[in-house]
Amino acid sequence: MDFVTQLLLNMLLVVTPVMMYPLFWIDRLQHIDDTGNRWAAAALAALSAVLSMTYPVQLADGFQYDMRFIALTACFMYTGTLPTLAVFAVVVLYRFMEGGAGAYVSLAITAVVFLFLWAVKRKIHPSALLQKPLVAGWIGLAVVAITAVLSIPFAGLGRMVYSPEIALFFVAYALTYMGTSVIIVCIVRQIRINLDLRKQIQQRDKMNLLSELAASFAHEIRNPMTVARGFVQMMKQRELTEEKRQVYNQMVLDELDRAQSIINDYLSFARPQMEALELLDAKQLVLRALEQLDTFAQLRNVRIEVDLQDKLMISANADKLTQCIVHLCRNGIESMPGGGILRIIGSVQSSRVSIDIIDQGIGMTEDEVGRLGTPYYTTRGKGTGLGMMVTYRVIQNIQGRIDVTSEQGKGTCFTITLPSLQPSSYH
Repeated sequence: MDFVTQLLLNMLLVVTPVMMYPLFWIDRLQHIDDTGNRWAAAALAALSAVLSMTYPVQLADGFQYDMRFIALTACFMYTGTLPTLAVFAVVVLYRFMEGGAGAYVSLAITAVVFLFLWAVKRKIHPSALLQKPLVAGWIGLAVVAITAVLSIPFAGLGRMVYSPEIALFFVAYALTYMGTSVIIVCIVRQIRINLDLRKQIQQRDKMNLLSELAASFAHEIRNPMTVARGFVQMMKQRELTEEKRQVYNQMVLDELDRAQSIINDYLSFARPQMEALELLDAKQLVLRALEQLDTFAQLRNVRIEVDLQDKLMISANADKLTQCIVHLCRNGIESMPGGGILRIIGSVQSSRVSIDIIDQGIGMTEDEVGRLGTPYYTTRGKGTGLGMMVTYRVIQNIQGRIDVTSEQGKGTCFTITLPSLQPSSYH
């Protein structure tokens, strides 16, 4: 009964590569053409056939019985003519490399099975096979019958002794072959179902994201537009004093600036690529950003402390990176409603420029830190969350990263890490 172990091993060797296919390949299926998918499946089938032929059951000298034809059947049904011929060539060549008295008999059996499968494919569409996996079992039984009828007479010439054990082997061989064929078809069907579901989920997520983006954009733009419209109407009043008219006019301009800022955030998120990169000193960018925040920090009773090394040379877009630093520093200032100290530390560590923005604010939970930079998430009661999204994407586009450490009640540290450059190495 040793052949039972060999048959189960063959079954495992044939099924395992197919089961591994979605694990290593499913993420690439949507990014390559159909021809590439077919040849990938053919390569997998060839591997299954070779593994099966490496550990066959031998009933007579040189006469091997394995499940190589399952791989050939799968190619016929799912890959096309050229990939199937390639697998056929691999099967024949590998069998002749192994040698033995049954090599030429094996070639004849393989050719007959090839013609049989070609005829079956003309009668049965692959989609019908996926709907009725048992049909694959009957095809497998026919292949076993062809193998037995063509090989037994020649094996008899090799003095193979016929016995009940031989009959039991072919029964076990047929049942295992049929079961493996059905399993292979079921796996292929499930792979296709999973891939279709994956595409549907991705498409649904894209549509949901687009809907949320449109709704968020409309909502954020509508607010300043509504306020500006109200002030414009008020400015039409004849009894309005010139002083109030100037105040209302400034408020209209402020609201329009706010709308412009929102539009810029959305455009930066949609098109984050930096077109003009240049060699910059990060120290000067930080100081420029802090100049913009000086009045804002004073109104919030926040003192800014700066500790920056000289020549923090990086490659970036000055306006974009300044915008990122302003956003992170503003968040730090807003997180300290009772005032405090905002520290900015810049240094070069291991050929990388590191900029730490440390506040003494309310801090964040681990879950809040993990959601930073995701669509529409903000720790403030108002806002779109796009500012943080843009910041993350801008830093990523210049090969940098942002690390966040935070503790509730103690504060937060944003660490921007960027590749360091020297003027002589910049082109």
